Amino acid sequence: MTNNTAFPLDWLLWLVFITIFFYFNRELEIMRIVKEIESYIMLFKQIRDKAVSTVIKAFRKEAAKEGNVIDIKFLEARVMDLIESEVIEPVKLDPYGIVAKLKHLLVTTDENLNLEIKRIVPNITTAMLENLKNLIGSAKVLNFYYKALDHDYRMGKKFKSIWILYQLQALLPFITEIVRAVESNVEAVSKGFPIGDSAGPLTVVRFALKNGFNLEPKQIAEKTVLLEGTYRDRRVIIIKAEGPGGSVGRLDDAIMKVFEIEDKISAIVTVDAALKLESEKTGTIVSGIGVAMGGIGVEKFNIEKIATEKKIPLYAVLIKMSIPEAYATMDKDISEAIDKAIERIERTIEEKTHEGDTVLLIGVGNTIGVYP
Repeated sequence: MTNNTAFPLDWLLWLVFITIFFYFNRELEIMRIVKEIESYIMLFKQIRDKAVSTVIKAFRKEAAKEGNVIDIKFLEARVMDLIESEVIEPVKLDPYGIVAKLKHLLVTTDENLNLEIKRIVPNITTAMLENLKNLIGSAKVLNFYYKALDHDYRMGKKFKSIWILYQLQALLPFITEIVRAVESNVEAVSKGFPIGDSAGPLTVVRFALKNGFNLEPKQIAEKTVLLEGTYRDRRVIIIKAEGPGGSVGRLDDAIMKVFEIEDKISAIVTVDAALKLESEKTGTIVSGIGVAMGGIGVEKFNIEKIATEKKIPLYAVLIKMSIPEAYATMDKDISEAIDKAIERIERTIEEKTHEGDTVLLIGVGNTIGVYP
């Protein structure tokens, strides 16, 4: 009788023990993940604050050149206003005309940022204006990642949801890579150095230098210049953002202006940085068909549209690199790869066009530190 009653009691005690064990194990696991995420949040906050401090120092430095002294509290408030500002996406219920709406918003945002910066530093140079806009953009990205991570962390902790925390923990290495890349971009832009993403503009400029082009730029569109010369009896028109400030130009507007002047373009060749896979070597050169261009797709859409209407073939030369390399100061591998990219451009022009043809060569990317 005693043995029969002890048997279920032992099982009951064992089940209680297992339940308590799993409960405390889950709580300890949540505490461990929470501590890990909190360390990343602190890191992201430090990186964000450092970026904001860099922006403020850049404003104060430019103001000092004009002999002005800016109140630090006022400057901090204005800078944070710019960093916290939002661009509201247009309605997409009817997709017709969405690209034109996006283009309008991008132009308005850019012009508004110009006005805000000039209110603080009225006589700022064009190059420094573009660099400050880049710094504000980088600080905005860092601010977003910090706040988004903090939000998801608080939600997971609030509901004690280990699944939210698990997902966040799994994403942290990828998010950290982006944050570190943008952090390095702040340092590069503050010093005015070319970055990995400057490979496209630098390639077309070196191509022009190698082949004896006239390097006196013509303004073809806002913040966008044109260079012209010949290569193997082909007329080559080069378009890139205006340097040495950190600008990507308005390449689609420039191309439309070119087509208003030129009757016949035989080919369009775009040169840009491209994201490499982990197994690929930095600086690998790849040929492609289409428009090599990142961003949200507004300029790319407009270039593809005009090329399709006029039945112009689109060729691309891609320079492979990682996200951190694209944002950071241009390294030796990317710089050396530019010579190979020039050879690929020359081969593309020779093989895809004929003598007497006109080729449009576009250097896509941020042209910081690259003149003209």
